[in-house]
Amino acid sequence: MVVESHLIRVLRNRNFFALWIGQIISQFGDRLAQMGLVGIYLQETRGVSVANSVPLIRNLFFFSTLPILVFSPIAGVYIDRWKRKNVLVLTDLLRAGLILLIPLFRQYTKDMSFIYLVIFLVFAVTCFFTPAKSAFIPELVKKKQLLAANSLSNITRILAMIGGVSIGGLIVARLGVTSSFVLDSLSFVVSGFAILFIRIEENPGAPKNKSPGLIAKIGKEILQGLLFIKEERRILFLAVTLVILMGASGLAYVLVTVLVTRELGMGTFGLGIVASTLGIGMIGGSLIYGHMGTNLPKETVILVSTLIAGISALILSGIKSIVWLATGIFLVGFVASIIMVATHTLTQEVTPNKLRGRVFSGLEIVINASFLVFVWMAGVLGSKYSLSMIFYGTGAILVLYSSLFLLVKLIRRDAGDASLHLI
Repeated sequence: MVVESHLIRVLRNRNFFALWIGQIISQFGDRLAQMGLVGIYLQETRGVSVANSVPLIRNLFFFSTLPILVFSPIAGVYIDRWKRKNVLVLTDLLRAGLILLIPLFRQYTKDMSFIYLVIFLVFAVTCFFTPAKSAFIPELVKKKQLLAANSLSNITRILAMIGGVSIGGLIVARLGVTSSFVLDSLSFVVSGFAILFIRIEENPGAPKNKSPGLIAKIGKEILQGLLFIKEERRILFLAVTLVILMGASGLAYVLVTVLVTRELGMGTFGLGIVASTLGIGMIGGSLIYGHMGTNLPKETVILVSTLIAGISALILSGIKSIVWLATGIFLVGFVASIIMVATHTLTQEVTPNKLRGRVFSGLEIVINASFLVFVWMAGVLGSKYSLSMIFYGTGAILVLYSSLFLLVKLIRRDAGDASLHLI
């Protein structure tokens, strides 16, 4: 098959295969830990109304996103200074130790503040891992293999989500929350060991300057990454689109969790069903786009996928059962996967190697700021408006945004004025 000739060829690359194995193991463990956090949420909100339970799950998600805004700018600079393989291994080991503190604090204190602190630290370390991985992939594969490599990377993340959430839901229900955190810690250790097998000579682009003016230099380099996003129109388009999409995701992430686990009364098992259908849709999107998307304009693909996501949200606004909810989420997952692969590939193609860490970190800051704001807003909106109304408003915004840009793109193309393209 043609799909195999693209995707399996990339896996024959020994260095990429080592990174891929490490990724699928650690991300599987991440989802186990996520279900452990949901288990803590369910334990803490027994006997509490659904509306009053929203702030706790919001806080868990909030403190897992806040570090991205705090540490991503610095992480991007140092990722471009350090050897990225070393960054990946060290961050895996740090997270392996930190994640074990959650069940430890859970055993000796009921104060959720300690749990929030550990979550904050774990994701602070992740701020170095995630952009380092994205910036490292172009060093491991040829440029023509980037789309296939990113498709595989995305499929890996999805498979980990399906397996981790589904199995994690059962583990939490049968064995308790502690087991999920212990397995997550072990997965980070195995991931770091796998990445050690990568054999590549790295030449970090930025000098290792230890002069007193280093802080000023770091600030300047952070600004360079943000200015590149602002001045490169294709990256700016990605940033704006992702801000809107991540805002929608922030609302859905909190409220769908509450709906399935509390309102529908299905607990972590029901969340596993929803996550599995989302993941299956994402796998389908990654496979099809990885097979057929090479010659398609990435900006147009992103806009059409955003339009479909908006239509899906409008459909979900009238759905009450778990079956129809899962069906709608499958479609959202399908197009979301395409958007992620297209976004990563376009960013890697457009951005110079010496700036990739800073640009990926800059994008992380922008889109996660949107996610963070709307995660917090979910705690407010969820106690005042119905889920249907929130879905309807979200879908309308996505449809209007994507339709406007597609219309302008069509008009510019018909006019033949390529110099005035907005995208």
